[in-house]
Amino acid sequence: MHQAYSVQSILKQGVQIEAIAAFGNHVILGTRSGQLIMYSVDEAKGVDMRMFNKNFSKKPITQMEVVPAEKLLFVLTDNMIHVCDISRIESNFEFMHSSIETKGCTMFTMDVDRHRSTTGEVATVIRIGCVIKRRLSFFFWKKDKLASLELVIELNDVPKALSWVKQTVCVGYKDEYVIYDISCNPPKTHPLIWATPSVSHEPSTCLIRDSMLAICKENYLMLIDLNQLKSKDAINNKPELMQTWTSPLLGLVWDEPFVVGRIKNNIEVRCLSGKDTLVQFLPELKNTKFLVRSDKGTIFAAASSELWCLRLVNIPTQREQLQQDKKFQLAIELTEISDEDAEHKAQIIRSIHMAYAKELFVNKEFSAAMKEFEKADIDPYDVIRLFPSLVPEPKIGVDAPIPTANVPRLEDHDLENAYLALIEFLAQARQREVVKLLDTKSSSKSLLEIIDTTLLKCYLQTNDALVGPLLRLNKCHLEESEKMLKKYNKLSELIILYDGKGKHKKALNLLQEQATVEGSVLYGIKRTISYLQSLGADNLPLIFEFASWVLTEDPIEGLKIFTEELIAVEALPRAKVLDFLVSKHKGLVIPYLEHIIEVWGDTNTLLHNVLIKQYRGQVERLLTQQNNGEETPELLPLRAKLYKMLENTQYYSPDRVLEDFPTTLLLEERALILGRLKKHEKVLAIYIQVLGDVAKAKTYAEANYEEDNELFNLLLKTVLKPNRQPPYEGVTLHPDFLRPNTEVALELLNTYTVKIEPTLALEYLPDDVPLYELKNYMETVARKQLADSHQRQIMRGLLQAEVAHQEEQIEKLKKQSFELNEFSVCPECKKRFANQTAFVRYPTGKVVHLSCYDRALEASQH
Repeated sequence: MHQAYSVQSILKQGVQIEAIAAFGNHVILGTRSGQLIMYSVDEAKGVDMRMFNKNFSKKPITQMEVVPAEKLLFVLTDNMIHVCDISRIESNFEFMHSSIETKGCTMFTMDVDRHRSTTGEVATVIRIGCVIKRRLSFFFWKKDKLASLELVIELNDVPKALSWVKQTVCVGYKDEYVIYDISCNPPKTHPLIWATPSVSHEPSTCLIRDSMLAICKENYLMLIDLNQLKSKDAINNKPELMQTWTSPLLGLVWDEPFVVGRIKNNIEVRCLSGKDTLVQFLPELKNTKFLVRSDKGTIFAAASSELWCLRLVNIPTQREQLQQDKKFQLAIELTEISDEDAEHKAQIIRSIHMAYAKELFVNKEFSAAMKEFEKADIDPYDVIRLFPSLVPEPKIGVDAPIPTANVPRLEDHDLENAYLALIEFLAQARQREVVKLLDTKSSSKSLLEIIDTTLLKCYLQTNDALVGPLLRLNKCHLEESEKMLKKYNKLSELIILYDGKGKHKKALNLLQEQATVEGSVLYGIKRTISYLQSLGADNLPLIFEFASWVLTEDPIEGLKIFTEELIAVEALPRAKVLDFLVSKHKGLVIPYLEHIIEVWGDTNTLLHNVLIKQYRGQVERLLTQQNNGEETPELLPLRAKLYKMLENTQYYSPDRVLEDFPTTLLLEERALILGRLKKHEKVLAIYIQVLGDVAKAKTYAEANYEEDNELFNLLLKTVLKPNRQPPYEGVTLHPDFLRPNTEVALELLNTYTVKIEPTLALEYLPDDVPLYELKNYMETVARKQLADSHQRQIMRGLLQAEVAHQEEQIEKLKKQSFELNEFSVCPECKKRFANQTAFVRYPTGKVVHLSCYDRALEASQH
């Protein structure tokens, strides 16, 4: 214990005190004989009586409340409330008002609220709750009298204690406390029930801070947070704190940070924080009946005929004693309410937090210690140094660890608890440092590195599931973290570290080494493939370097390095990937090109040309094998792919592809390429003379007839006047077309009559063709000619009629006239038409200047 208050005796023998009120250095006494006395109590000047009203009432003064802001004193005597003016000494408790509506009042409570209006004026609102028999009636002070609030609460019994806190009124009965929420209409009731004590004591209440209600019950002081009443069931409402006192509480006051309570033959001073809450005994204050706080650090106590003043001892003196007694929390609370300079006060509070934190750490209360370190805004590295095994090596860029005195050696369960508390502390410190970096405030990247590296060490020893997420933040020190991860054989996490630090070659070497180690978490090629897929185009040489062994190990799976549906993979330069595959893994060129063309829809001409070349080369090789008697089941599917690509895709270069095509093989595919080049004669020569495939020749002619309507004439010529030499050296001509094929020619004439020129047909046909075989063809041609002639005659007649109609319209328009005179005005510029002015007349009849017409036309075009 230490001395929190000093006691000054004011009165020892004199009047019979029945009520007491105080404000500032003033104390007002109400006596049994109805007198009112005000004393001014100054520590230096002593006690001085300022006012005395001998005949204020004929009955005892039972309760008083003072409103210092308005200089008003509310007095309960003869079961009625009276109001006095205490603004002037000479007024001598000048009577202002007696409220007849409060007749029968046995107890009252007050709520005084000061608020500032939008105009800057400060107004004081005074509300009073009066107990009249078993009713609680509410009034408010209006100018110079008490007016009713039209609010009455029916009570269960006659109250023994009454306290108004914001929008709630706490009523203490003989065996229970009830809180009434008057913000509701009707008021809501919250019963707070405890067991009836064996020895009855009067209930007592007190306001703690802003919204905490202190309730006395026997030896207990219980705190109720009134802000939580609306969110909790009233029956289950539990006290925030239950504090045991040495004797039943008879009354109490709150003087931050102390609760001063009356007990039998003593006054106790306690705090609300810590385990040992007792601060001071004041046994010299015996048989006190009243306690009232007048101002910060000033309390008045009174017995039947004695009066004392309790003054708070100088805070620096108390603080020194408290720190010696290791009551750090109370020292902090006292410092916070002191009148010392703000900056100096902040430094003192920080130093107390530091001392408190170290004391807690020594006592192995690690979580509480870390909270105090955080309040002290300590450098995280200073906290880390409490753990010698976690201190980074000097090469990280900091001084060598300095031993901390009195720090206990931690082992087993204690060490784990300390690590867990440190993790929580460092996580919050890390968040602050990251915010500083983002806000471009002063922050050390090396400190962030130390924090993350220390967190890594803690996680490895407490919860290794958090190692991976931490490493992805990419702030840990590389060498220190690498050493720790290897020590604990955390290979997957080591890969994450390398990746975050950009040490890709190290990661890939480790993956390659572990790929063949059975039982390793990195066994196999999947991790390597995934890692290579994430590197992106900036690391292409590294991808090629380590992709080779994967492609050798498993070509199909390994090819996913370049074909996976990932943004980074799709963004790789495809031409360079192709060069790599062509030079190192030729068997994967076709699958790669097929994927990027068919799946990704690549339209690059070079890639299409290369795929066709690859198809063509493979087909030629298989044809050679087939000619040698070997089985080639893959030939037909592969040749079908080549044919389909030549036929359908629009993105290859036909002239470039044609250069590599053989003239003795793959003539059907060659025809497709020649068709793209519009070399119709060569295409038809291949289909008719070499392949003898009339159907494909007709299909080709039909597909290209819109672009070249001479195609069927050329087809007929190819059939009836075949070249004696093959189109390409070494190619054998088809036997059906070594000579004119009249049968095919007649079929073409009968099928495509309108698409073949008759004069050319007669020219190409051999002289020995029987005329009756041409009957159908000639009839069709004749009907076609007649229909065309008839159509021309009809069109001629229609056109002549149209010309006649237009001439008639022109004559009508020539007969139209209009007049322009000196009064005519242009509707565009509002000016008159001068002589020799050029103008334009619209079909509607509107006439404008030529220049106005030009401007309007130009504006409409823009």
